[in-house]
Amino acid sequence: MKDGTIRMQIRLPADVAEFLEQTSRANLTSRNAEVVRSVRERMQCERLRPQAEGIPPSAEC
Repeated sequence: MKDGTIRMQIRLPADVAEFLEQTSRANLTSRNAEVVRSVRERMQCERLRPQAEGIPPSAEC
């Protein structure tokens, strides 16, 4: 796509899809916006990880 985005089709477990639906309704956003927000939060977490000592790779931010 010209605007720097790509289309992607994903498969989600039913519980994840339901959470995504509930979250998007509660935040008055689209499911896509919630997925992007979640991934961006994870990206930020990964950027900060090298600064934090003793945190295993699988730890939550």
